[in-house]
Amino acid sequence: MSMDDVIEECKLFYFAGQETTSNTLSWTMVLLAQHQNWQSRAREEVLSIFGNNKPDFDSLNRLKVVTIILYEVLRLYPPGTILTRSTEKETKLGNLTLPAGVELAMPTILVHHDPEFWGDDAKDFKPERFAEGVSKVTKNQVSYFPFGWAIQPLSGDHV
Repeated sequence: MSMDDVIEECKLFYFAGQETTSNTLSWTMVLLAQHQNWQSRAREEVLSIFGNNKPDFDSLNRLKVVTIILYEVLRLYPPGTILTRSTEKETKLGNLTLPAGVELAMPTILVHHDPEFWGDDAKDFKPERFAEGVSKVTKNQVSYFPFGWAIQPLSGDHV
């Protein structure tokens, strides 16, 4: 990459990150205003871990209630609503064979609100669903991907 390419990538990360962070924090404030019991739990956790001390990285990792609240906000209102991938060569996807050049779209928001994956309360704000971690609540399925899914383009491998 040239220096100009690196600078352009940095700009992209900055501006895209600023918007996604802003949206996530806005939705978090809306949901915590609607669910004040969770707001109180988060406040108590922050005060018990930090008190009047300056936050540090190790202490941030101990914020379990705040973490599950953010996971649930990202499930309900993911920053990216559609994940797209394209096939580089003929690819087998289950029983389907897709030719090269096919673009696939995974509607993140629909998957995150699907009762088949999340239960009848899929559209409800329930941070406790993440209490045992993401892999437990999703049963190790790819059904939670608020920022996309870090995979390579489909390249003929079986999916």
